[in-house]
Amino acid sequence: MLFTAVRDGVLTVRTFDAEGAPIGTVSAIAVATERFVTLCSPLDGSDAIRLAEAGGRTVDASVIARDRGRNLCLLSASANARTLAVAPAGAQPRVGSRIYALSDALGFGVGLTEGVISGLGGGERGELLQFSAPVSPGSEGGALLDEQGRLLGVIEYRQREGQNVNFAMPAAWASMIEARHDTDTALQSLRDRAPRLARVGDGEALVRLAMEWTRLYPEDADGWTWRAVAASMQGDFVGEEAAWRHAVLRAGSMTVAELGVAGALLRQQRFAEAREAAAALVGTRPESAAAWSLLGQAHHGSGGVSEAETAYRKALALDPWEMSAHLGLISLAGQRGDHRVAAEGWSRLVRLYPSRPELRWRLVEALLFAQDGASAHRLLARLPPELADGADGLFWRGATAALLGRPQEASGLFRSSLAKGPSEPARAWTELGKALFVLEHFPEAIAAMREAVRIAPDDPDHRYWLAVALKDGGHLDEAIRINRDLSVAYPNEPRIWRQLGYAQVLAARAPEGIEALERSLALDPGQPRVWNALMILYRAAGRRADLVRAHGNLRSLDAAMAERAYLATIHPDEARPQ
Repeated sequence: MLFTAVRDGVLTVRTFDAEGAPIGTVSAIAVATERFVTLCSPLDGSDAIRLAEAGGRTVDASVIARDRGRNLCLLSASANARTLAVAPAGAQPRVGSRIYALSDALGFGVGLTEGVISGLGGGERGELLQFSAPVSPGSEGGALLDEQGRLLGVIEYRQREGQNVNFAMPAAWASMIEARHDTDTALQSLRDRAPRLARVGDGEALVRLAMEWTRLYPEDADGWTWRAVAASMQGDFVGEEAAWRHAVLRAGSMTVAELGVAGALLRQQRFAEAREAAAALVGTRPESAAAWSLLGQAHHGSGGVSEAETAYRKALALDPWEMSAHLGLISLAGQRGDHRVAAEGWSRLVRLYPSRPELRWRLVEALLFAQDGASAHRLLARLPPELADGADGLFWRGATAALLGRPQEASGLFRSSLAKGPSEPARAWTELGKALFVLEHFPEAIAAMREAVRIAPDDPDHRYWLAVALKDGGHLDEAIRINRDLSVAYPNEPRIWRQLGYAQVLAARAPEGIEALERSLALDPGQPRVWNALMILYRAAGRRADLVRAHGNLRSLDAAMAERAYLATIHPDEARPQ
């Protein structure tokens, strides 16, 4: 079999940071004894590179030459591999020729997929081989082979257009890496330091590095690219846009930079301009899933829900791994209140990216929004201990226990999560406060929610729940003050007016409370408990016409509650002798 003959010609490349944490996985081709070719860009910023053999043994690797212009690197490693023979110049493929892609797709191990040459002269310079064999993330750096198992090209990237449409660089380029080696060590140092700073989220240091980069190498598009990334990390989206435009000018035509311009416009909420930029990209690069996804985001931001969904789905038809398109469809489902569809979207992402635990937490969250605590519990029960007993795993186990009506268990899990440092500490404190609130441990609940507000003072949700706990804990003046502030900042939020009204009524300020509750119902009339409360208040205020009207509204929402309210507020006066 062909696979058996060529299997050891491609190894897995794994990159790691300074702490030994994995960064990424790609593929590498054995081109000579202890020499391997892969792409350069996935190696930038890594502190260690290891090659994994078919039997599982891993060995250290080092970069000995870089052809930066073609993004090809030559590695040295004492790994056991079978050198792949290069197809002779006279045996280059024709359109329709059968080919095979040998690579480690998705980090699941080296495998072989079959297709045909679908085009010659691909890419901006017309030098790439276009092929249809399916490839996936991690295939980059893998081998494109002919039917005899000879090397035709190095897999560069993938673009999907209905069927798989992917590209490979000519195999002859691999033999030119040393001759084209980039000897500028200062520039390579910048290329290595930039992704390290981005990984740890040090935007300020990255800004300084990128500015130095563009000062020393003003015509290097990569420097402007990192300057754009740094500006975005700092929230400077105008500066980001300017940097991306510099990158476009210096690269001539650079899809990443053009996408960056459209993305920066989106982040500035300049949706019409973003839509125009994305539409232009789609027109010139219809195979770009990222461009379609950006077009969807631009429509989404300007309220074009149907157009956004169409663009997102087009992006996923081209590339099922396009994360932003998945997130866009999930967001649309959330806007519709369709939490089940949102959960299905997160579930797909978990399957596509099984090594990213944060996606599992978002799936759990979606299941909880869908009130499906049982499914969330089953998902959490299947987690490996290192995730289930980690800070975030404990948090989501607590949230699930709370939904399932187990506040005592939930509070214990939230405390354990906080002791280990969850990724969202303010949220964990608020959820602990809610669990304690259900247990009617009001002083502890208030203390927990105060801690959430201290950590994230600008988050209105934490202040809202603090006000709820203060109200039920008897601190009415402070609850009223917080809700008044929130009602000014968020005048169209019915729950804030509802809580303000309840607090005012408890503080013996019924007229103000009635007005606030009426405001809440004007924003959201589908609140049976608020109509019920108003019936009691209207009766006490002698407002019989309003009492009858409120009863009619309540009856349309909850007939049983309306009957009980009628007997308590309307019937006594009807039964009293005149």
